[in-house]
Formats: sequence, structure tokens, C-alpha cells
Amino acid sequence: MCLIKCSFQFDPIDNYLLDCGSPTNSSIRDRVFLADTSDSDHRFLSNPEQESVNTSNSQPISSTYGSSLYTTARIVNKTSNYTFSINQHGRHFIRLYFFPFPLDAGTYNLTTARFSVSAHGFTLLKNFQPDNTPVVKEFSLNITSDELILTFTPSPNSFAFLNALEVISHPNELIPITARAVELPHTHHNLMTQALQTVARVNMGNQTVSPDNDTLWRLWNPDGTFMKHNNLVRFVSNISAVNYTAGSPAFDIAPLSVYGTATKLDTESDPGALLNNTWSFNVDPGFSYLVRFHFCDIIERPPSELILNIYLNSMSVAKDLKLGDQMSNIWGAPFYLDAITKLNGNGILNVSVGTSLAFGAYPESILNGLEILKISNSNGNLDEGGTGVENRIPIPSRSGSRSYR
Repeated sequence: MCLIKCSFQFDPIDNYLLDCGSPTNSSIRDRVFLADTSDSDHRFLSNPEQESVNTSNSQPISSTYGSSLYTTARIVNKTSNYTFSINQHGRHFIRLYFFPFPLDAGTYNLTTARFSVSAHGFTLLKNFQPDNTPVVKEFSLNITSDELILTFTPSPNSFAFLNALEVISHPNELIPITARAVELPHTHHNLMTQALQTVARVNMGNQTVSPDNDTLWRLWNPDGTFMKHNNLVRFVSNISAVNYTAGSPAFDIAPLSVYGTATKLDTESDPGALLNNTWSFNVDPGFSYLVRFHFCDIIERPPSELILNIYLNSMSVAKDLKLGDQMSNIWGAPFYLDAITKLNGNGILNVSVGTSLAFGAYPESILNGLEILKISNSNGNLDEGGTGVENRIPIPSRSGSRSYR
């Protein structure tokens, strides 16, 4: 699989990878994270009154990302900036790595850190207190200036820390210019000027896709954790069926490992039933969310239509969607569908894909992948001041245990 990924490797124009607090560079497979004070060509860190710390824990840290990135940290006690020159305007990922590892007695207790992070006029994190497990916070910002300033502001009587960070340009087409809301009157939201935060990135078929096997170094979590019912569900894999044709999504939209696996709802035993497969996610209420459904028909079946009904919290995203029409009737061609929904109330987002009773519909439904991204509000905020232990999404580690995003 790595050979497939490497053949289509995305080469970002802006590619800043920093191992914060480390005295030396760190190699994470084919990526090199620089020590955050080692590059004299870039004034990365503004505050001379900062400290670097190392973990006192001799036990290996289990993480899907490079575990060595969580063994050092940069601590700042007052407002401090990381500054990066931007060579290509447009969408960039900002990934922030946090793990409050143990330190020797008498030094900092990283679990008590509380701070805010802002960039390009947006509040990314507010009064954030990281949970006691490795975490990566991922954001997408449309950078329109020649410089990106990432500001860390400790809360009163506290401090900020960071284990590692990434600032990398990504294809602009990854985020749509506009997307349609499922709520009436189905207005289109302009996303060009919005910041987004990844809340969930899920691979159906219940298989993890590691950053090594994604051209943009994204992590896709298995969907089994989020399923509400699975008595009629079957996980399928048919990698060889995926056909990236002209006009279909490229590898950068989602990798082969996502489009080549699926969760299938099978109602052949009762073809007249109208059933849904539902995944449930905890999200912050009061925000709008961009939800992307990834489809690829990789299942051989008798010649008939695969027609789907798609819902977000019981609101229709698409009714009687003929998947073949969306894929130009090319078997194995990828397709994705975007929708926006506003979350209020309890902050539960249910995502459902089900069968259709339309004439000629085959009694099954599939979904290959799912992404949920929080959209900044009218105040430019992605966080209204909760702590890092709220609304966590489980992340499988390399050992099979779970950490949280």
C-alpha cells in the first residue's frame, strides 16, 4: 500500500514540521520534523522566555503518529508566536500535537496547562486543557497573507505547551467553495473565508488508514466505534475495484484504502424494508458542520440500481440518490457528497445511509468514508472555551488501545 501512496505523493509548497522542545530533528518515517529553534532562516518562536522539557516516563508512548514527537515539549508562560513565511496562498493544514507527559517532581505539571491558540484572525482553541492522552488537533485555514502567525496565549495563572506542529499547504479543492445546508431554506454557505476543524475522519469497512497511507498524512479511524446497530451490517473490502477515472475525486480527496472498503447494509432477506445504517458522533453544539460522504461502488451485484437515502439527524441530505448516475455508471469510480448542518441541543450528530423503495432499487446501501468538519462561527471562533476532555473522538493507537482526539 505504501507503494501506491508514494506514487501519488502530494508535495506541499509550504511544509513546516516542528518537533517542539527537541534539541535535534526527528525523522518520522519519510518526514523530518525540525527542532523548533534550529532554523535560523525562519523566526519560528518569538518569545525568548520559553523552556523545553523532556518526559520522565521511560515507557513507550503508543500513538498512530510518531511516538517520539510526544517526548518533548515547548513551554511558554506568556503570549508567544510561531511565525511562518507563506509561499503559496490558499488552504493550509495546521496540526497541533499535545500530550501532557509526566515530568520530574518540582517542575511543570503539564496536565494543569490551560491556554488559547489563534491564527489568521481565528480562535482555534480557547481555554484548552489537553486530556491525558496523545492528541492531534487539525485545522484548515485559507491563508491569504505572506505570513502565518500562530499565537499561544496562556490562561491567567497558567501556561501553554506544544509537543509538535505542522503547517502544510493542501489542495484548495479539498474544501468546497460553497456547500448546501440540509435545514430549510437550504441556503449555500460560503466556506472560502471560514476556518474548519476536523472533528471526525472515518473509514468505513472498520479499518484504520494510517497517515502513512494517505497522501496528505491524514488519519482515518475505523467506523465500528460509532455504529449504533450492526445486526444487518457487513464490512467489505475490494481495493482492486477502485477506479480513479477522469472527473472523479483524486487520491488527495480520499486514498485508495478508503474508497476500497465499505460498510454495507444488506436487506436481501426483507427487500421491502426501508432501513438505515447509522453512525453517531459527539460534537460541540452551536456550530455548523461540513459533512462529507465518500462513496465507491465496489460490490458486485445483479444489474440494478444502487439507490440511497441519506440523512443527518433525520433531515434529508439526498433522497433516492442513484449512485450510478453520480459515477457516470463507471463501476468502482469514487464520488463524494457534501452537506452542512447546524447542531443545537445535545450535540449528537447522527449520520444515516439507507435503502430506497424506488423502483428498481437494490435492497442494500453502502458508505466508504465520512468526514465531519466544524465551521468557524460568525465571531471567527472554532472553540467557545470548553476543555480538551469534552467531545472526544476515539482514535485507535498502534497497540490497539484507544487515545482521543
